[in-house]
Amino acid sequence: MRAILIMCAAILLGGAVFLGWRLTRPDHHGNAFKGLKEVQIGDVIKNPLNFTNSEIRVKGKIVRQCPVSGCWFFVDDGSGKQIRIEMSAVTPELPQKIGKYAAVEGRVVKIGDEWQVVGEGVDFSRK
Repeated sequence: MRAILIMCAAILLGGAVFLGWRLTRPDHHGNAFKGLKEVQIGDVIKNPLNFTNSEIRVKGKIVRQCPVSGCWFFVDDGSGKQIRIEMSAVTPELPQKIGKYAAVEGRVVKIGDEWQVVGEGVDFSRK
């Protein structure tokens, strides 16, 4: 009887650890991160030519996202500055994550009249 209780406790503890790990780890999509230098979104918006075709990392809160497939979204770094992230070249569909936080590695490019980051990898997290 004691062995059964110990085994049940071990299974419950293992399940709780797995659940905690699963709920707190980032949800990654696209290519693995390279460890690129993090840049503030405001700096990219102020001086986009300094970052053109550079590989960078930006992060912030998702404030808008493609309602159909989630392939693009806007990230706000907390200062009110937002930049569009385009992920469709790497992953055509992403889960809806409005209100969550994202770290993105990619390239700064000009598409039309707008500067944006063409993402190669994204981590979604709670914060």
